[in-house]
Amino acid sequence: MTTSDESERRVAEALQARASGAGRPGVARPQAPPALPAQRESGMSARMALLIALLAGAVLGVALALLSLLAPGLLPPLG
Repeated sequence: MTTSDESERRVAEALQARASGAGRPGVARPQAPPALPAQRESGMSARMALLIALLAGAVLGVALALLSLLAPGLLPPLG
């Protein structure tokens, strides 16, 4: 085995031991923190913003369609 292979093996073993918590008796492995409500609220606000944008687009589309049907020539032709 070459020197670089040996050092790579030692680094890999050290990283694996650190990840598993080996070598630290009496220390519990850290656990993932619970989900924060702020993350959920930001997800809900983004979802609400998308829903509002969708509804505003639908209202605008219906308004333009009604204008073009009820008052022909009011809107300029596109194309």
